[in-house]
Amino acid sequence: MPKRTFFRLDEDKRERVIRAAIDEFRKNGYENSKVGAIAQNANIANGSIYQYFEDKRELFLYCVNWTVENFIRELDRQMPLAGMELFEYLLEGLPGRVAYWMQEPELAMFAHDLTDGAIDFPPGEINTVRELYGSHIPKLIANGQKWGSLRDDLDDDLLALFVKGVVRETEELIYSKSVGSGFALTEDQVGSNAEQLGLIVQMLKSGLSKMTAPS
Repeated sequence: MPKRTFFRLDEDKRERVIRAAIDEFRKNGYENSKVGAIAQNANIANGSIYQYFEDKRELFLYCVNWTVENFIRELDRQMPLAGMELFEYLLEGLPGRVAYWMQEPELAMFAHDLTDGAIDFPPGEINTVRELYGSHIPKLIANGQKWGSLRDDLDDDLLALFVKGVVRETEELIYSKSVGSGFALTEDQVGSNAEQLGLIVQMLKSGLSKMTAPS
């Protein structure tokens, strides 16, 4: 956790420090990132970072948590997961994710590289980000089974693993397109991707819905 002095800063300055750190960690990884470079990019004195955080490790872990919480908060704002089931999430989730990538490209790239394992973690720290991003899938599966839209004769863990793989690979494809366009996909491109995803979801639904379960 940051020191109390960090939370005494105004919100804009706190965010400036965190975003400068995220940019440095994304470009150089944990080991090769420099606290001095973070301070310079945040337009603060070099020693100020250590007034806010115990060390680089603490700053990095806070940046990871801040990014995850930012993404999940925005996702839940667009799609209240407590009231959704799996197929609804798959159909409606991608446009919201793409919109977030367009709005927050630096955070999107940092989150992507964290889940992909492209950014090294401090020694002894386990990268749990990928699992955090998929932690809502079992809840959506449970909703679908409870509401009768999803087969309940399938192993929940295997089904969750399958769905996470589908979501991950789909996001990877759209993310790659977004990066390639400099995060400047047009609305038509986003719409076209969403339409194609809808067709794929319908194919999945035809095999996973309760109506297709063997009697």
